[in-house]
Amino acid sequence: MIRTKTILFLALISLFACKRTEKPIEPESSKITQQEVQAKDTSYKYFRNEYMVLGTLYHQQAAEYKAMCYQAYNLGKLLLDKDLSDKTIDKHRIIVLDIDETVLDNSPYQAECILENISYPTRWDDWCKKAEAKAIPGSLEFLLYARSNGVSVFYITNRKEHLKAATIQNLVSLGFPMADEQHVIMRTDENSKEGRRQNLADRYHISILFGDNLNDFTNVFEGKSNNEKLSDIDRLKSLFGNKFVVLPNSMYGEWELSAYSGDKNQSDSLKFQARRKALTGF
Repeated sequence: MIRTKTILFLALISLFACKRTEKPIEPESSKITQQEVQAKDTSYKYFRNEYMVLGTLYHQQAAEYKAMCYQAYNLGKLLLDKDLSDKTIDKHRIIVLDIDETVLDNSPYQAECILENISYPTRWDDWCKKAEAKAIPGSLEFLLYARSNGVSVFYITNRKEHLKAATIQNLVSLGFPMADEQHVIMRTDENSKEGRRQNLADRYHISILFGDNLNDFTNVFEGKSNNEKLSDIDRLKSLFGNKFVVLPNSMYGEWELSAYSGDKNQSDSLKFQARRKALTGF
């Protein structure tokens, strides 16, 4: 009897030792194969632009969006009147504007990206060459007012050079003033607009700058994180509504990159998760 108990005791010790050294069994449900990861990303691909729907609808349908555009250009008129009253300025006055989402409305392209499940730059050239973008509310009236007061207009865009003729055609068809080879300044070898702005600032007095992206105003914001930009906005707050006029753009922009930690090349499924992690609840 004693011998039997001893044998059972040793067997239990041996079994316990084995249990402690073997790897814990991973639940089957937590094992994700590479094929499953790829399948997940494929499923996200089919609604990769769904998150853009409300932003684009806001741009196309919201009366508030239209009101903000009018507000921006009404403010521009007040600022220009103030600038014109300053008799100490001895340089020729100019207005400097971005084009996309500042004077031309490209929301049909964004809508097409959603409907066809594509993304920039796919079919961007096709859209630009149609030269059918409509004017941003208030932009044409303001620029005609500027011209009636002898102020010149320069359009600085990051559209590429091969789109210049179509861009000018679009602007001319809408009646925008000074939309010609000299005054429509396309993208150079670099994305930054600073060199092009400085070239104008050396020759003219820039009364006001208009844009929908912080980089349309100064290179201070270029290459910085979203937190750094927010800090710079506080530091430069006196310029907004005085020298800089910002147009609303809920559809796209560098601000989106902040949700992806600057990495826009992540898979669709990771972007989906990153956008939610970037939200602040209560």
